[in-house]
This record gives sequence, structure tokens and C-alpha cells, in this order.
Amino acid sequence: MKSLFIYLFIIILIPVALTAEDWKFSSDMSLSLTQSAYSDSWQGTELSSITWLAASNSTAEKQLKPWLNNKSTLKLGFGQTHLQKINASGDKYWEQPDKSTDKIDLESVLRINTGGWVDPFIAGRWESQFIDKSDAAKLRVINPMLLTETAGIIRTLIQNDKTTFNARLGGAFREFIDRDALQTAGDRKTETTTDGGIEMVSEFKHGFSPVDANFKSRLQVYQALINSKSDDLNEDWKSPDMVWENVLTGKVWGIVSASLTFEARYEKEAVHELQWKQILGLGVSYSLF
Repeated sequence: MKSLFIYLFIIILIPVALTAEDWKFSSDMSLSLTQSAYSDSWQGTELSSITWLAASNSTAEKQLKPWLNNKSTLKLGFGQTHLQKINASGDKYWEQPDKSTDKIDLESVLRINTGGWVDPFIAGRWESQFIDKSDAAKLRVINPMLLTETAGIIRTLIQNDKTTFNARLGGAFREFIDRDALQTAGDRKTETTTDGGIEMVSEFKHGFSPVDANFKSRLQVYQALINSKSDDLNEDWKSPDMVWENVLTGKVWGIVSASLTFEARYEKEAVHELQWKQILGLGVSYSLF
């Protein structure tokens, strides 16, 4: 099924791209840094720390045909936290940095414009991370990977100069790939798990004026119905997965910007509790397009 989807995607894209209108690009990059330092005479238990985050968000959209639109989105992020510690002799030292953010997210959506209340679409998504430290004995790069293929219906609910809001619903197949996974016998091999179900995605974007700021929100809910390893797993895979991403950014002065990120996710197979993270940063950002 996955191979058939990929081949169909390529067969459609190549010929129509040759005669399509120009691409519409948008891309921005940001770098934020938080630093704290204390003198040796400081009375307290506080220690120095450095946290940095580099991120980019890019989109490319093209009207391939009057009836066919393609929009691709690439989100990248990587950040680390460096903490200062005190050893047994009382000397200060810097620990090895820990990851605070690690994200690779590439998605492409083909939308067939019918002029009706809803439009059909097909989409492909690839999610991963730059560095996988889950295995203490082996550092793995670009691992694990989650591939998602979706087909269904999409509708734009709001579309104007400041606000865009669309939602889509469809059937989805996911493939989770874990390379060089350590086995009980001590050897390593690639583990693959596939499942299929129903996915709902809504995306909202609003620009604020006269201030140079914008807000983006994305809600994704996936309900698995089948799983290739259902006989070996407990019932957790039957619970819905949810990811809710929110980003508020604004220009303070020139290239200096502030951002607030809030992400909540629920994946019962990984953790039974709701997970969330919040990042407030001040740094520099630059729009390429």
C-alpha cells in the first residue's frame, strides 16, 4: 500500500509540475539563547546555564493545474541545554549538553479543487529527529522515523488576508521505523510497525496588525483501527493519539523577535499521561521569502 501511494504521488507530480505556475515560497529562521551566570561569591545554590534553540519553518505552494494544488511544509528545530554542576571537591564543571528540542517534520498535501463543499486530498508526511540517544550503547542519527500516508476530504473554513483555517479528515496508514534496534539476543535489526486508522487535522493561522506578529495552531488526532503487532501489544494502541501545536511569534525590533511555543500531546503507547512543553524565547529571526 505504501509503495503504491508513493508511485501514484510521483506519477501525478512530475508531469503537472512542468506546466504549473510559479512556486510561492515562505521561509523563516530563528535563533534564541538564554544564559545565566553567577559569581563564585554568590550566596545561593543557583548554577550557570545556557539554553539555545535554532528553528525554521518553510512552505512551498504551487497551483499545479487549475484543479490541483500542492502545498509542502518543512519544520526543523534543534536545541540544547548546558548546565553547570559542582563535583565532590567543590569545583564547578559543565555537564554534557542535553537536548531540549529535536524535530524534523516534512509534509506534502495534494488537493483536488472541485469547487464543492469539500475537496478530496492525498498527503504524505515524514517525521523524525536529528539525534536519537534512547540507546546508551549506540548513537543513531535520523531515527526513529514515522511515515504517514493519508487520503480523504479537506475544507477551507476561513480564508482572508489575515486568517486561514482549514480542516481535513481521512483514512491513514502509518509506518514506524526504528533502525538498529537492540534485540534481547544482543544483535541489532530494523524494527517496523504499521497501523491504519482515521486522522483529523485542523490548521489555523492568523496575522496581527499593525504589530508584526502571527499565531499558528495545528491539531492532529489519530485513531488507530488496525495494528501489525496487535497480538504482541496490550490495548494501549487502540487509544487515540493527539498532538496540539501552538506558536505565537512577533517582531520586537528589526530582526529581534519573541516567540511563545506550547505543545501538548497524548500517546498512550509511550506515556499514559498527557505530555506538554512550553518555550518562551527572545532571539533573532529572519524571513528568507
